[in-house]
Amino acid sequence: MRKPIPSMEGLTTERLIFRHTSLDDLSWWMGYINSAEAVRFMSLTVGSEASCREFIQRSLDRRAQDGSGLNAIMARASGEPLGMIGLLTQVVDGVDELEIGYHLIPSAWGKGYATEAAVACKEFARKHQCATSVISLIDHENSASQAVAKRNGMTYEKDTVHRGTPAMVWRYRFD
Repeated sequence: MRKPIPSMEGLTTERLIFRHTSLDDLSWWMGYINSAEAVRFMSLTVGSEASCREFIQRSLDRRAQDGSGLNAIMARASGEPLGMIGLLTQVVDGVDELEIGYHLIPSAWGKGYATEAAVACKEFARKHQCATSVISLIDHENSASQAVAKRNGMTYEKDTVHRGTPAMVWRYRFD
């Protein structure tokens, strides 16, 4: 894996703009943290501003460490914040991996934004030769995220335990 991961700041798709996260995103990101359905697959406390701050701070720390991290995803047409999506370095079963992570606020679900951004992340990793493959770590019960992985050309590879939590590894290999 190539480190540091190049910045995705300013990357655009047909409907989306990627920008770095900041603690200024706390107010709108609480829309995610306040949703029990959104955070059910994560170790976050529903409604907790501290969980919200820690979530964003992890991305800031990752960016400083190796360039990876979630980006704020904004609608190009309106500037409305939609979620946090990006490339994350992970250690899975003792191997360095590059993960495409995606989290949308509930009002943005079902509109294709996660797939559009995840495909952009995959293509960014390919273009910048960040790794030989990308993965997504997904809970067995998270059928929506599994559907995004499928639409992103990924296939289920194996089960693992990541940071104490069972997960499926979905992978796309660059040829």
